[in-house]
Amino acid sequence: MTEKILEVISLIMTAVSNCALYSKGHPSLASLSERVARILEELYSEGRFTIAVLGEKLIVNDLPFAEKSIHMDSLMKIFRRKGIEKIVISRGITPEEMTEFISEIAMPDAIKGVYPHISSGIVEVNLKAAAYDLSAVMQENRGKVKEAYQGISRFKPLDMAGLESVVMSFITTLKQETAVLRGVSPVKSHSEYTFAHAANVAVLSIFQAESLGLKGEMLHDICLAGLLHDVGKMFIPKELLDKQAKLDEKEWDEMKKHPVYGAVYLSKLQDVPKLAVIATFEHHMRFDGTGYPDTKKRDKKQHIASQIIAISDFFDALRTERPYRRALEVPVICGFLKEESGRQFNPFLVENFLHSIRKSI
Repeated sequence: MTEKILEVISLIMTAVSNCALYSKGHPSLASLSERVARILEELYSEGRFTIAVLGEKLIVNDLPFAEKSIHMDSLMKIFRRKGIEKIVISRGITPEEMTEFISEIAMPDAIKGVYPHISSGIVEVNLKAAAYDLSAVMQENRGKVKEAYQGISRFKPLDMAGLESVVMSFITTLKQETAVLRGVSPVKSHSEYTFAHAANVAVLSIFQAESLGLKGEMLHDICLAGLLHDVGKMFIPKELLDKQAKLDEKEWDEMKKHPVYGAVYLSKLQDVPKLAVIATFEHHMRFDGTGYPDTKKRDKKQHIASQIIAISDFFDALRTERPYRRALEVPVICGFLKEESGRQFNPFLVENFLHSIRKSI
């Protein structure tokens, strides 16, 4: 299947090049369009073949497509240049219709033609994961986050395909779900805390980012950074993570190393965005620079993604009952956020978060 997808993309981009060099009446374009239409018969999912771009990621038939090629990069550039996020080709397309569409792709202007079996535009909330409400999507994807985390070791890469699927599910679902707290439920199981907390932080961070008008690649990377912000805890001794009491000073010093452990691990992985590495390192640094890790540069400010994730991390952590304290209600947590505004957190982001939460309840 992967080879067929790569072949279709290669044929389309070859046809685009030929059309730009010659014309849409050139025999080669008709031949290439016919081959595309024929191969698509093997690729339809529920009668459609979908190519979508989310940031730097390609989504084919609603699933992340990890393969790389020059033609794929060229297709993604065309998507960005024309301001489209998705192309949907329906069963029944003819070579002639494909030729007309390819000839329009080859032109510098936006796509204006109307095609019986082709539509293009923004990513709508009709992907598979978006067929459920946020609670169901969270429940389904926490297991995937757990699998990814449990597979981590210093000598083994992350399951990025699995995490990309989670990111896509969260982003598309939140486009139609405004009441975010319905899905982001407090973590109840101590043993599941790290995985469930990572999923909650990712969704709360998308929620904040979208309210700020962030989208595309930035939104994608903030979501992934939220999923990975505590990945360094996988390198902390399990007895510390599972301890049912407050950590002593020595244990706390070890726990505070998890941002460094996580950033070092992620920095060695090829497919992890730099933003995820930065946010993993910085999410406990605090707005006024008094947190950890101590970089000796108190004037260094956190990246805005780190600041967003820090608020999500704080909010979700306080909603979870711990052996040494009870879970707090949302109004109480909001009060603590206000108290820490300007010290632990960016005041603008705190106000935006509180305003957005009030609107979503």
